[in-house]
Amino acid sequence: MRIGVLLLVILSSWPALAAGDEFRFTAPDGRSRDYLLSVPARADGAALPLIIVLHGTYGSADKMEKHLGFEPYVERYRVAVAYPDAYRERGARRTLRWNDGRGTLASSEAGIDDVAALRALVDDIGRRVKLDRRRVFVAGASNGGMMAYRIGCEAADLVAGIAPVIGAVARPIYPDCRPSRPISILAINGMDDPIVPFAGGTVCADVPKIFCERGEVAGAEESLRRFADGAGCKGAPAVRDLPAGVDDGTQVRRVDYAGCAAGVRVRGLWVRGGGHAWPPLPSQLGQRRSGRSTGNLDATEAIVRFFLTPGDSVP
Repeated sequence: MRIGVLLLVILSSWPALAAGDEFRFTAPDGRSRDYLLSVPARADGAALPLIIVLHGTYGSADKMEKHLGFEPYVERYRVAVAYPDAYRERGARRTLRWNDGRGTLASSEAGIDDVAALRALVDDIGRRVKLDRRRVFVAGASNGGMMAYRIGCEAADLVAGIAPVIGAVARPIYPDCRPSRPISILAINGMDDPIVPFAGGTVCADVPKIFCERGEVAGAEESLRRFADGAGCKGAPAVRDLPAGVDDGTQVRRVDYAGCAAGVRVRGLWVRGGGHAWPPLPSQLGQRRSGRSTGNLDATEAIVRFFLTPGDSVP
């Protein structure tokens, strides 16, 4: 059940919440922001890890909650999952997108500080449920994946790890991307992505501008390496092509850095033959514009287990 909420329940320190409750908070710039929050049904007093899931262009919190498949893991792993919306002007149908650092989006023109907003989001959730602040993670798709990278670059103190999917570090912020502490990262990219080019360059270079706002990004490998360097990882990564369980013209290549700071893992999952999609789901723009997805990877399962069961993560 969804309820619009600004409730303070005084009968309990940590009020009971329903799956998919909707909340509103005020960001430091005074703008109201909305998010959905799912928590385990039974509150046993334990502090919960938190996964924040960021939508992409033309996406929404509601779509991410309905389609990505994080909900079954809420009870299984006793984790809170939050789905915030990027800022939406009053009366507008669509958000201004996350201000991911490209400098080409309406959110950048409006001076939206989404790093500060996501800090405030964690604080707001922490007032509603008991959080394990040592296990806060951010995942995102496309524009949301780029925003996850920006959080890693500029707010590493807030998170233990990030999982950008079909994203990259925006080129304008890349030179100053120096995480303040080592954090774990799982990056997932299609090697044939026509929207966010795997090798870096112009976003949507060959796609009508109506579908996205261009801008420049670093390459997927370059973006991952910045976090490997920040974690003190040693040498070149180990590269392994994983067996393809589905014959759909794709194969997952796993890249792992070694010798990183204690407890920190740096991993890339590169989808050979893969396009701009959250595996195994098809892209919102369709295969003709975005390339194919892959049946050889469940990005949601990989992200949850990478974050929460590091000794047993997949693939």
